[in-house]
Amino acid sequence: MKFSYSLLKKLSPKIPAKPDFIEQFNLHAFEAVDGPADLVEISIPANRYSDAASHWGIAKIAAGIFSGQAKELSKGKTPKPQLKKITPVIRVVSKSHCRRYIGQYFEIPRVAQSPQWLKEILATCGLRPINTVVDVMNYVMLEVGQPMHAFDAGLVAGGINVRLAEKGEEIKTIDGQEVALSVSDLVIADDKGPLAVAGVKGGKRAEINSYTKKIIVEAANFDPVSIYKTSRSINLITDASIRFSHGLSPALAEIAMKRAAELLKEICKAKAGGMADVDFTRHPKVVLKFDVKEFNKLTGLNLAEKEALNYLKRAGLDVKGKMVAVSPLRTDISTHADLAEEIVNLYGYGSIPETAPHVPLLPAQKEDRVLIKEKIREILRGFGMSEVYNYSFVSRKDLTRYADPKWWGAVPLRNPISSDFQYLRPNLFIHLNRNIESNFRFYDAVRIFEIGSIFTEASPDKAQDGGGKLGERLYLGMAIGVKKGEPFLELKGLADQLLKELGLPDFFFRDEGWDVKYLDREHSLRVESDHHVLGYIALAKEEANIAFAQFDLGVLLNLVEEEKEYEPLSKYPSVMRDLSLLVSKDTRVNQLMEIMENSAPQYLDDVDLIDFYEDPNTMKGGQKSLTFRLVFQADDRTLTDEEVGKEMEKIISSLQEKFDVEVR
Repeated sequence: MKFSYSLLKKLSPKIPAKPDFIEQFNLHAFEAVDGPADLVEISIPANRYSDAASHWGIAKIAAGIFSGQAKELSKGKTPKPQLKKITPVIRVVSKSHCRRYIGQYFEIPRVAQSPQWLKEILATCGLRPINTVVDVMNYVMLEVGQPMHAFDAGLVAGGINVRLAEKGEEIKTIDGQEVALSVSDLVIADDKGPLAVAGVKGGKRAEINSYTKKIIVEAANFDPVSIYKTSRSINLITDASIRFSHGLSPALAEIAMKRAAELLKEICKAKAGGMADVDFTRHPKVVLKFDVKEFNKLTGLNLAEKEALNYLKRAGLDVKGKMVAVSPLRTDISTHADLAEEIVNLYGYGSIPETAPHVPLLPAQKEDRVLIKEKIREILRGFGMSEVYNYSFVSRKDLTRYADPKWWGAVPLRNPISSDFQYLRPNLFIHLNRNIESNFRFYDAVRIFEIGSIFTEASPDKAQDGGGKLGERLYLGMAIGVKKGEPFLELKGLADQLLKELGLPDFFFRDEGWDVKYLDREHSLRVESDHHVLGYIALAKEEANIAFAQFDLGVLLNLVEEEKEYEPLSKYPSVMRDLSLLVSKDTRVNQLMEIMENSAPQYLDDVDLIDFYEDPNTMKGGQKSLTFRLVFQADDRTLTDEEVGKEMEKIISSLQEKFDVEVR
């Protein structure tokens, strides 16, 4: 916000030269920046507009910092009206939108140019001088902080009504804009229609002109939320709307009207008429008890009570004993902590002694979720895959391409910004599949992955990942699209290598057993480890050239951590047996391995495929040869050949029962 240094100096004479003032103000109050010539720019906190968004307010703060005294704006009591019989008629219809409205009548000899000192202050603060009446209104806003407005009383039909706009009403503002109003916009109106958009901009119809002799000056207090919404809806953001939107004290309107009356008399030779004050506010007095022990405990200082109370007096608060009366303008002070802040501001944050925190210092912790994500990125980039980032939202159209949103367990948004973002994504497949289809226009092969959260509302009966609770889960999605080739086998190989490099050697690819509506059931595998489902790999439904994989990183992280746990080596040697089988060409290796594990769960420690052979010239048609290495081990003794033989018989019997196999 822009301020005139010369006006600040006039209101608080003890403030130092401009550079020193800015330096000290930064250390004790708000951020201040030096500007050209007379300008000082100060950042006003949102909760301090009522008392500090004005030259008078800043002067009072500066007086506290530099142990001075800010001048009072009014020279005495408000001048008695010379035109008592003429009082504006004010009707406030919308009381919830306007808590206080003051209107006063004045007569002026003529509208002229403002004195040079007034023009210079307005120009410094970024306002254009217009004429004496308008300039006084703007000057009072700068000096006191209360926006004001003046109407040509001769152009006002009947009284002034503060009401909501009627349907279809429009207004032409003083800068010539045609504004369409809604029924939620507050207006200042007469019997003919709107005269101004309340708290935002005055209207053209009753503006001050060179022929104006009679004026009605307003100082009001409007609901900040209403003014904010109106200024945004009609796209008019003014100095007045910004101030009202931050919330001003109703007491400020009375101070501003008194100051405006003085300046109109001094500059315009105005004669004051009657004043109408419609006030719906209550004025409870805020009184707080100061506790120096509580203050020192909160701030870490060790001030005496007398010294602390003296700082509160310098801050402009009314102190009697330990009781502190808060000015109605200080809407930011309501608790003892607020009083402490006032003291520390003047004491200076730079003067507070440095104290080590009374907390135990612990070494930095490693975040496992972050580490595993970075490791996955590094591995997959090494495989030649590109990482993509997609929105966490999907459209209904994207979901229903494969299944109803309820099947997905998709979470709908209450207020989606567009039809493309109606739901939180329940799966990474949708966007990755679309990424590949889009990139097929430019490339023959696309290899991408994404690490991101998915969101589900419930666990459908046929959920694509085994179901889960309401909430958010972190997943890895991988997709390969090729115009020529077999993406499924390539992706399976990548997934196999990824899991091994992550430190998870013990995992299995099993036939997918769910009805996953967006995947090809005949070309899909479920990935398991230690009886936990990690995810799946499959071809996209009706898309033989796009393969997709998805893994639950929460489950994967737990399993990787378990793999790192210490397990002592067995004291007893293991026993190995090789088993060679002739099987049908269509028989899957993982199905055979699963039967072996289930047939001898007590002693069978590991199963690996060590040899594969298929030659149509030397073997029976449609057959292949597979050799498995089986490792048997007991925790309490060395197994005998007889015990291992019995286990082998169980395994072979189970294989022959399920499949047409021939032991070689």
